[in-house]
Amino acid sequence: MASQFKDFISGFKKIGTSTTVAVVLLLGASHFHTVAAPTQNEEANEVSVIKRAMPKYPQYAVKNGLEGAVLVSFSIEKDGNVSDIQVEASDKDGLFDASAILAVQRWVFTKPSKKIRNNYVSLEFALTDNPDTTFFSNVEIIQIKGS
Repeated sequence: MASQFKDFISGFKKIGTSTTVAVVLLLGASHFHTVAAPTQNEEANEVSVIKRAMPKYPQYAVKNGLEGAVLVSFSIEKDGNVSDIQVEASDKDGLFDASAILAVQRWVFTKPSKKIRNNYVSLEFALTDNPDTTFFSNVEIIQIKGS
């Protein structure tokens, strides 16, 4: 698992201004898969989002035109609730971390047969169509628009 995590983290890169990131959030229709491959004795668990609370864009960031991304890892419990939330990486010295964690805490999934660990999501806080944020590959990206 350590090598998978190293490969995962090494996959992120900085988005250039000419690159456009378009993300569509399909509430209730998107599926989540564990990042780690199942072992021979495990079945791959697939769950669906029931409720996904969106983070609040920090007012300080809006006033100062700041954009950033937060890479969050979490587990999905047998009751469909989220646990073990951790910030794996973030932009702007953690400015968006609290908002990302508070939102992910309120997410609810369909009930898996067992706890699903090692789920990752990148929450991208953007004020423009070409946000200056860190791009994390191989994860779901959810864009939060500030106004």
